Amino acid sequence: MLVADGEWTEAFSGVRYLSEKVAAGPQGGGLVHFVRIDLSMPGIELFVTQLDPDAVQFGWEYRLAYVSSVVREQHLSLAVNASLFTSKSLGPLQLAGDLARSVETLVAEHIVNHLWEHTYLLAFDDKLVPWFTLSKPPRAVDLARARWAVGGQAVDLREGRVRTGSAMPDARTAVALDQSSRHLFLAVAENISPRLLLTKLSERGGWTGMMLDGGYSSTLAVGPGARGLRAGTMVGGWRPVATVLGVRARPANPKPHPN
Repeated sequence: MLVADGEWTEAFSGVRYLSEKVAAGPQGGGLVHFVRIDLSMPGIELFVTQLDPDAVQFGWEYRLAYVSSVVREQHLSLAVNASLFTSKSLGPLQLAGDLARSVETLVAEHIVNHLWEHTYLLAFDDKLVPWFTLSKPPRAVDLARARWAVGGQAVDLREGRVRTGSAMPDARTAVALDQSSRHLFLAVAENISPRLLLTKLSERGGWTGMMLDGGYSSTLAVGPGARGLRAGTMVGGWRPVATVLGVRARPANPKPHPN
């Protein structure tokens, strides 16, 4: 079940969901899913996929997994796919459990997977205070401060304006912060350009933002207990991915009964 188009609903405590149907055009269209997370709300926890010790022994970093499987196994409220990755999969067929590594830098529980010189980061410290690194490669001070971080290749939404970005539509995933850095936005679209998705994020309050992996990787999965949303994969889920960005939250407060 989807909530009414264009209206925010509290799916979990501090986590609001909204869907928007974008008219088809040269930069794509269709349904766009937005999640807004109040990072100051008690009970909010973040999750970024941690290094897999067995994969590391073989010279890799992770094992591929479906986002919905990670939501279930890690007891997440919801999650999206994270950074670009490569895998040891044979040919185009990628299977859950295949060895993989992220292209960009990620941080999980203060552990940095590797440093890639072309990475920008969306990072969070121990108190969930977020920030974007606006130069590359990430500075040592940012890596030391970050408890969680996901990497992207361009921060194309800055000060509420889209600076550049491809106009080619595809399935897309993006992240953003509002001007106060209090709210984290996640956005997943079925068929839209990076430029248009970041524009839509700015219309919803995004101030600084970047794209994550897209195409067949783009996925939004929801855990049990969400108000107004059915648990499971809401969009995407076509292939397993190396890393995810997720959130844990408390159940939404019950709606008051009318007198």
